[in-house]
Amino acid sequence: MNGTASVFSDDAVPPSDLWRSTERFCVLDTCFGNGSSFATLRKTWKNSPGNCRKLHYIGLCGDQDAPPPHDFQQSWPLPLPGHHHIPLSNDPEVQLTLVFGKTRKALQTLAATFDLLLLLGEEHHAADLARVSRRGTTFYTRSKSEVFWDALQRAGFTIEENSTLFTRGSFRGAHQRTHCAKPYSGSKRAIVIGAGLAGTAAAASLASRNWSVTVFEKQQAPAMGASGNLSAAISPMLSKDDGIAARLSRACFLALLAELRRLDASPHPAKWAACGLLQLAKDDKEAALFRDIIESSVYPPQFVRFLNKDEASAQAGCQVPGAGFYFPQGGWVNPPSLCHARLHSPQIRLCHNIDISDIGFEKGVWRVQDKHSGYLEEAPVLILANAFEAARFSQCEKMHFKKVRGQVTHLAPTALPPYHGVISRNGYLTPALEGLCSLGATYDFDSDEKELDAECQQVNLARISSLLDGVAIGPRELAGRVGFRSLTADRLPVIGAIPDYTALSTGTPNVKTIARRQGLYGLLGLGSRGVVWSTLAGETLAALIEGEPSPLPSDLLGAMDPARFLEREYRKSNSTRMS
Repeated sequence: MNGTASVFSDDAVPPSDLWRSTERFCVLDTCFGNGSSFATLRKTWKNSPGNCRKLHYIGLCGDQDAPPPHDFQQSWPLPLPGHHHIPLSNDPEVQLTLVFGKTRKALQTLAATFDLLLLLGEEHHAADLARVSRRGTTFYTRSKSEVFWDALQRAGFTIEENSTLFTRGSFRGAHQRTHCAKPYSGSKRAIVIGAGLAGTAAAASLASRNWSVTVFEKQQAPAMGASGNLSAAISPMLSKDDGIAARLSRACFLALLAELRRLDASPHPAKWAACGLLQLAKDDKEAALFRDIIESSVYPPQFVRFLNKDEASAQAGCQVPGAGFYFPQGGWVNPPSLCHARLHSPQIRLCHNIDISDIGFEKGVWRVQDKHSGYLEEAPVLILANAFEAARFSQCEKMHFKKVRGQVTHLAPTALPPYHGVISRNGYLTPALEGLCSLGATYDFDSDEKELDAECQQVNLARISSLLDGVAIGPRELAGRVGFRSLTADRLPVIGAIPDYTALSTGTPNVKTIARRQGLYGLLGLGSRGVVWSTLAGETLAALIEGEPSPLPSDLLGAMDPARFLEREYRKSNSTRMS
């Protein structure tokens, strides 16, 4: 892989007129190789006049196990399938994303529309290339294969220049709609309702794109609802089939770690530790499944390892009751500190003690008001990040969320034997923060009780023996915290444009054809994994609003689309009528 040549050469560099008339420019490199095409194009772009302010460069890396190119030794991601954002020091105008995995599959799931295609060795994927092109998209290739040229022409591309060094052409066919929206061109002002993990992630992602954001929070400070726990365990999910939830969890976990490390270098870091997380299997059958997942997958040991009972006990520094996964980069985070850190931007204004009672759209802007002051503010973009309370608004009344009470128990470290890292198994136990270990959490669907409950305390205390072998803790004074999670029916987040239920088309709609309310978005339903989901959820939503290439593949975007429930409802209704 590292020896792959650039599409360009010293005598053939990309002309700057490719991006002169656009504010952002998106490039697909089908064989990133040693990064030489990226280096050439980045240099040319940097030295070009014009209005282009953002370069998005997506590089496909078919061989994820190959050693990193020389120029990327420090920033190269772990060899895990999926999308990886590569930080570029002091270069916020250039966004580099690498996609690990089989090239054909990666092409088929890209949620983007590109302005430039750099093609090396991709002789059989012309239709996939057409799907991510717009009318006028330029391509460069060094291939001299007439079979490849013929495939490109059948897919809608025309060949305009054919020299001894390269072939150049453009797409003239009909663009096939993807999840990538049209670039936003209005005033970069947004309102966010909710200052928990979801709202602060959305606000921070938009602020980093030079948006002015007003965040309304009904409590007296950020993160006083479900996002207010003292400590939250952070780890990905694994599954044998590496399905949607597992792939999304992995991508979100890596994005969260990147954000936390970035904040460490800022004046406002979050409180967290990558102290390692041990996820114990429930029984011998699940332990065998855990072992099988590791042995049949391509996870590097820096990401996850399987430990037998003795190895797990050694890692925990105490006896644990079984085998399990060990995530070396897992650990804990203090969610309120993360929320506060995200809000430290001159682009963000926080307004607290304000309970938004109504929202409305008029003359191209969304207006919000509360019961006492009436009209508060307006903006062309409104983001609902207020969990299950979003369903209070008429525009979202058909969106259903489950409200789940969770109680966490706080224990002094002296009540427990010494242990290392976070231990989880039908619950979790974190190391001490501010003199308290967090143990939990309960999962109560039928309770609105806001105060600590003695029975829930006993449920949590009973978990200790399943986490620490031979350890039992008797009844003690109530100490802990109560929060209410917001769940969707499929336990996945809601991220994207809110459907317009008053403009449903005839026939059976799908997430691509369902009409959306202009400027109204949701980042909702983060559930019990909100801290892990939130970072990438915010980035995904900001990319959708701005019309940028998505940091997630199209199937994961569809799995989180707010319109998915409406699509399923129609399918179920049609199936019932036909039967």
